[in-house]
Amino acid sequence: MEQLAFDDTQKLHQGIQKLYTLHQLDTFAVNALSIMNRLVSSDFPVFHTTNMRTHQIVDTVLPGFPSLTPEMQRIKSRYLVEHPLFEHMSEALNGACKISDFVTQSQLHSLKGIYQQFLRPMGSEDQMTIFMANPQPSSWHKFGKTDLILFGFAFSRAQRNFTERDRLIFNLLRPHIFQAHCNAQQHHQLQQENSKIQQSLDRLGVAIVDAQGRVESIAPQAIIWLEIYFSKPINVDRLPDHLWAWIEHQIAGLTPNSHLPKAILPLRIQQAGRELKIRLVVEEIGVRYLLLLEEQTLSSLNSLELLGLSQRETEVLALVIQGKNNKTIAEQLSVHQSTIRKHLENIYRKLGVSSRTEAISQALEKLGFLRSLPVR
Repeated sequence: MEQLAFDDTQKLHQGIQKLYTLHQLDTFAVNALSIMNRLVSSDFPVFHTTNMRTHQIVDTVLPGFPSLTPEMQRIKSRYLVEHPLFEHMSEALNGACKISDFVTQSQLHSLKGIYQQFLRPMGSEDQMTIFMANPQPSSWHKFGKTDLILFGFAFSRAQRNFTERDRLIFNLLRPHIFQAHCNAQQHHQLQQENSKIQQSLDRLGVAIVDAQGRVESIAPQAIIWLEIYFSKPINVDRLPDHLWAWIEHQIAGLTPNSHLPKAILPLRIQQAGRELKIRLVVEEIGVRYLLLLEEQTLSSLNSLELLGLSQRETEVLALVIQGKNNKTIAEQLSVHQSTIRKHLENIYRKLGVSSRTEAISQALEKLGFLRSLPVR
């Protein structure tokens, strides 16, 4: 059995450590290729993603190495099924394999597509590949007809001189490459989710303050609204005095371990036909408090209240008019979807309609935004 020299073992260990520092998905391919090519050098190192049904291939090449032209990329995809490693994919998926494992040099040269039109122009006489997937060999036939994307690394040389040492290094690296890639994918997903959450919080306007009224964090939108609705310039380190006085008054009515914070009514400040609604959420009395700020136009809500709807029904109908579905409305008002459906039933009954479209039309018509259609 092949064994690594001490120097190779040290380099392999360092390479594995570097793999686990690769958190950015968009640069993972290049950085992983660089680490691997330092351990097993090649003339043309490539990271590739392949759609197993369409054979569509996307390659990433290390900087400093020639990139494939669009025409060469099309040739590679067209003759992929002729590639010796593709024909022996069930074996290649289980560890590092090279073309010379399966065909002689003369057999390779006889391939008029993949060799004569692709490998030969690239100066490639042998290629070692490892994949970051391991479906069971018995399922390969089914796997090869799906739209699943197969991730892999291919290292080409102008001579058939890959060694068992090279294969061993790639096989030892393989599980770590797979895990490092999974980590990068998860990190990317978390970044996207955090970005969406931050965008939502910024739109709402969020502020977190400690028990003395000092601001621990505040969204830019919250600062803008506070500056608009409170006369004095805003100190980003502290809340406006009137707002903090309101918070202290609300907290004074709570008791330790109480679940009453959910019942705190929001503070409403009106100005120039608009209203700033500030909700207070108490995580723990005497520790920190969360403020959710939201601005809305008063004119449409006040007009809707003239239809005989309750305040909550007015809010629901206003959101329906904006084209929001039940799920979105429930999330925005922090209630269950079944509650929204109940409010809609009451709205339909009060307006004498039976659908969302009719409710919107009836409300806008009664408020003078729509004219009644002439009777034919």
